[in-house]
Amino acid sequence: MTRLSLLAAVLLVSSASAQTLDLIGTVDLPAIATDSLETGGSDVWGYVAPDGAEYAIMGDIEGVSIVAVPSLEVVARIPGPTEDARWYWRDIKTYGHYAYAVSEATGRSEGLQIIDLSNLPESAEEVAVIRGPDDALVSSHNLSIDVATGHAYVLNSDGSAVLVLDLADPLAPVVVATLDVGDVHDVVAFEDRVYIAEGRNPTYSIWDLSDKANPVLVTRVSVPNAGYVHNIWPTDDGRHVLTTEETAEKTVKVWNIEDPNNPELIGEWLGANRIAHNVLIQGRYAFLSHYTAGVYVLDLADLTTPTVVAHHDTYGRNDDVAMDGNWGATLPSPGGYVYGSDGTGQLTVLKWSPPVDS
Repeated sequence: MTRLSLLAAVLLVSSASAQTLDLIGTVDLPAIATDSLETGGSDVWGYVAPDGAEYAIMGDIEGVSIVAVPSLEVVARIPGPTEDARWYWRDIKTYGHYAYAVSEATGRSEGLQIIDLSNLPESAEEVAVIRGPDDALVSSHNLSIDVATGHAYVLNSDGSAVLVLDLADPLAPVVVATLDVGDVHDVVAFEDRVYIAEGRNPTYSIWDLSDKANPVLVTRVSVPNAGYVHNIWPTDDGRHVLTTEETAEKTVKVWNIEDPNNPELIGEWLGANRIAHNVLIQGRYAFLSHYTAGVYVLDLADLTTPTVVAHHDTYGRNDDVAMDGNWGATLPSPGGYVYGSDGTGQLTVLKWSPPVDS
C-alpha cells in the first residue's frame, strides 16, 4: 500500500469512527416488564443546570425520574398520575429551572405538573399542577415549550386542540390562545412558528403565533397514503421538516416547505424494524427513536437521501415490527450526551461524537 492510499484509509476509518453513539450506561426505572407487556418507560428530555451539570428526565410508570449524567445516579423521583392509563405515556420539557410534565393518566397530580429543578442534585419537587380551563389539561399526551418566547404549547385532554400558555409567571401559566385542529398528536414550537402533527386527520400544519391573539395557519399538508401522522420537526433554517407516522412500513419523510403553498416531498428513509417513532433535528443531523431498532442518527447533508451515520440498539432482543423498545431519544446535550428511553423503563445514556466538519 502506498503512503497516499494508507493515509486515505486512515482518514476514512477516522471519519467513520468519529460518528459514534458510545454507550455510557443504562439505568432501570419503574415499569411493568413481562413476557406479554412492557410499559412504564416513556419520553425523555435533558436539563442543564446553571453550574453546567447535566441531567436526563424520564417518564416512568410512577411519575418522573431525574438522573445525573454521566454518573447515572437517580437523584430525584417525582410521583405523577397513574390511574386510567393504558401505557403510562408522559411527556416532559424544561423552561428555566422548571420541568413541565403531562400524562394521559389521571389521579394524583393530574394535569400539567411543574417541577422545580433549582435544588438539584440534592432534590427536585413538584411546586404546582395546572388543570387548565374546564380541566382541559388534566389528561394531555404531549407538549412543547418555545423557550425563545416563553410559551408552552400543550395538547388538551381529548387531543382536539393545542392550548398556548404564557409562562411569564412560570408557576402560574395563562392560556392566551387555542389552536383547534380536530386531531393532534404532537407539537413543536420555535420562535413563534408552530408545527403540529395531526394524527388521524392525516395532515400536518404550520402556524404563525407571532400574534397570540390571532394565530395564522401558514399551511396544512395532507400526507399521501398516510399512516398515523405522529410527529414533525423542522430543520434549523425552517426550510424543511421531517415527519414520522408510527405505522409499519410508513417512512420518515423529508419535506421542502420553502413555498408553504406548495410543499414538496423530497426524501424518505426507514430503519431496520420498519416502524419509526419520533424524529428531532440539530444542525445537519436527525436523531430518531425507532422502537425495537433503537436510536439512529441520520446525516441530512443530502436531504433527498438521509444517511445513517450512527446507531445504537437499545433493545437487543429483536428488530420486530412492534411498538416495543426505544420510545424517546433526545438531541445531544452540551456535553454530547444523547438519552434514550425504552418502554421497559430503561434509560440509556449515549455519547455522541460527530465528525469534526459538522
